[in-house]
Amino acid sequence: MKETYHICFTSHDEVMFRDREDHDVFVNLMALQSFSTGTEILADAEMSTHVHQGVFTDNPSEFARRERMSYTKYFNTKYGRRGRFGQKYTFVAIVLGLYHILTMLSYILRNGLHHGAAPTAFGYLFCSVRDMFAQDIGLCGDEAVPMSRSDISSNLPRHAEFPDSFQMNERGVFVRRSFMELRRAEQFFSTPRNYLYQMNRLSDDSWLKEQLKDNTGAPLTISDIEQADENTVAQMLKNEYGRNFDRTRLQDLDVCMLIDRELCRPFGATSVYQLTDSQKMRIARQLKYDFHVSDAQISRCLVL
Repeated sequence: MKETYHICFTSHDEVMFRDREDHDVFVNLMALQSFSTGTEILADAEMSTHVHQGVFTDNPSEFARRERMSYTKYFNTKYGRRGRFGQKYTFVAIVLGLYHILTMLSYILRNGLHHGAAPTAFGYLFCSVRDMFAQDIGLCGDEAVPMSRSDISSNLPRHAEFPDSFQMNERGVFVRRSFMELRRAEQFFSTPRNYLYQMNRLSDDSWLKEQLKDNTGAPLTISDIEQADENTVAQMLKNEYGRNFDRTRLQDLDVCMLIDRELCRPFGATSVYQLTDSQKMRIARQLKYDFHVSDAQISRCLVL
């Protein structure tokens, strides 16, 4: 029987997406695996070091396994990398009750805001937040363009299977509205006005009190969703105000593109995975003193 689940997998030591193409490929693979496993995707957010998904399925572990395996194969091939990608285990938890599911979906959609990657939830691109109630609140999600099945297939792995309802945008990426169950997700928010409220409200005890109405277990918190320590959670709560967002600060994606497209070149490398340890340390000093990148960001972007 299908139930609603929260899925999260992480990569603490290295970033999962080094350029825009990586994000695009992940969306296509997510769509293909949702079709192959009969999984309905309600919400998603792809951060630099982890992915959150809210899904409705009878086999969440199989969906997550296929998704991770196909993306690892793509990533390793592209960057000349080997081995398992990310932490070994995938977090999978069933979510029961209207308010529990609403909380889970809201946390996923607000992930860019929580991690300081955008000043509002709607400012983060690699997420389904812009696709929910898009027409009702004037949001501009990706638009599908007319494509034949052969044209669509040219953007996918060989022998990929997909239904005629899946549509692509001009970049060759499946449009979320064509493969995600956004209407099912929207039902938990009821109205566009409530959706806007949920995307902008601050995390407080009211979230916990609402979930008690479900009588389905302990309320979900940011700590549950993120599996994070107290300091990280505290910073995420501060980020909800949008005051800490700095447009001049390089995001992980910016740093990775800088490394792979510019800083690797003097060493004859096209990927961070082709660098020696000494070459990485030279680039690390350049990132720190010339671009003011933090030590933690340097470590995960350079795979130190």
